[in-house]
Amino acid sequence: MEYQDIELIKNEGIAFLYLNRPQVLNALGERMKSELIDALKRTEKDDNIRVMILTGRGPGFCAGADLNRFIKAQEWGKDQKRKSGFESLGLQRAFIHYPKPIIAAINGAAYGFGFTVTLTCDIRLASERAKFSCAFVRIGVTPEFGSTYFMPRLIGYGKAAELTFTARPFDAYEALEIGVVNKVFPHKQLMVEAKKMARQIASLPPLAIKNSKEALRYGMESTLERVMHHEVAIFLKSMKTEEHRIALRKLLDQMKFV
Repeated sequence: MEYQDIELIKNEGIAFLYLNRPQVLNALGERMKSELIDALKRTEKDDNIRVMILTGRGPGFCAGADLNRFIKAQEWGKDQKRKSGFESLGLQRAFIHYPKPIIAAINGAAYGFGFTVTLTCDIRLASERAKFSCAFVRIGVTPEFGSTYFMPRLIGYGKAAELTFTARPFDAYEALEIGVVNKVFPHKQLMVEAKKMARQIASLPPLAIKNSKEALRYGMESTLERVMHHEVAIFLKSMKTEEHRIALRKLLDQMKFV
């Protein structure tokens, strides 16, 4: 698939996934949706890719769903046999089940889907220019993309309810304070820092990273007793891998010179 609404660049074990409709602040349309699913599946299968950075071209990260999609959905709603595309879970699943770490480098406005897609990412880094809003009620709809699962777990029910019910915008520093993002950087440093973190992750044993992500996600969804058993199972499995043996030998060799 040739991409028009996104851009995918691979370099040094990192996949750089750019939302690329800067003229509309990277609003999500059906074509971008299909291209994102393809890019996620393609990089998931690529063993050379260790980590992904998701960001936006131009001054914004993502302004949410393209409003033309809502207009068309209103028109199509008269035909009960025709689907709007909003009922599809393909993109949500592609992000949520992506097995490798995703770093969101939020370079500007992240409203609606632009906000909720970042919640499916593992690490969120923001430019000081970033703005956020859980804006759905402003147009008479409700939060989506798994945000009602991720947001209360990330920032607590009370704060999630406040941001959802008021739909108010908030800046990068409030996002940092409440735990929506991990770090805030000067705008020009955002991608520098995102790349630095991605390179650090990419330098580590890839199977251990993937299994660690699986364990963290499982831990969010399960009971403590089940988590303990799951952790032991994947820990023992990882001990049998060649990458564990290589990493262990490397560490022991380094210790000889300390």
